[in-house]
Amino acid sequence: MNRFYSRNYWSIGFQSRLYDGLTPESYFESMRRVVTYLPDGDSLSLLDAGCGSGILIQFLEARIRKGLVYTGTDLLQPGVDRALIRAEELGVEISCFQSDLTVPFPVDVEKFDVVVGHFSLYTLASDEARQAALENLKSVLNTEGLLILVNPSVDYDVDSIIERSLELIRERQGLLSCLIKQFMIYPFTKAMGLRFIQKQLRLKEWKAYSREEFIQVMERGGFEVVHLEEVYAGSAFLGVGRLKHSA
Repeated sequence: MNRFYSRNYWSIGFQSRLYDGLTPESYFESMRRVVTYLPDGDSLSLLDAGCGSGILIQFLEARIRKGLVYTGTDLLQPGVDRALIRAEELGVEISCFQSDLTVPFPVDVEKFDVVVGHFSLYTLASDEARQAALENLKSVLNTEGLLILVNPSVDYDVDSIIERSLELIRERQGLLSCLIKQFMIYPFTKAMGLRFIQKQLRLKEWKAYSREEFIQVMERGGFEVVHLEEVYAGSAFLGVGRLKHSA
């Protein structure tokens, strides 16, 4: 049962919309942090690498309406399908295609000003696979472009994620919304999602990073880390990198 759940966790979540409904608020907050590091400019092109169900689109909606060109890609077709539906519901135009990050992108893929990998590399099977994915992301990044990565940390903690999520909801939506999430939604978030992810990280089936490892991986991939911070209630790192240029 655990193996089946592990193999189908994401596709079931995307198809059923459970992934959207059970996502904790602090995860959304990490996406808001990603958006703050996007360069100015209406004609920005962005690749959402491992877009999942396209949640990032809702945080880019205003920028897309002003001219930002969004392209999403995901290993799972249900994620791609859900991202396209989300964009249609929001009334914005995007492109989205199915692709494996560990193999070269189709030859007709353009270069991007920003590549975002928000919780998309850590589930890959090995260090070699994750490094191959970084190489592929680098290959579609403009010379002066930015890579923004978010991956779980070795301090990943379910209770901290939920506690911070409840704080954010209480501040922004009020006590009633907070209580609904606390007693009706987040128990399922913990049981069906966060604890499973935490288990995979502790078993080293998926990759959790120390601060030093995160920096080393980006540098080994050919990026200079220009910013690194904790997000997701201290359970993940957000790193911003630029391509290293030969002297």
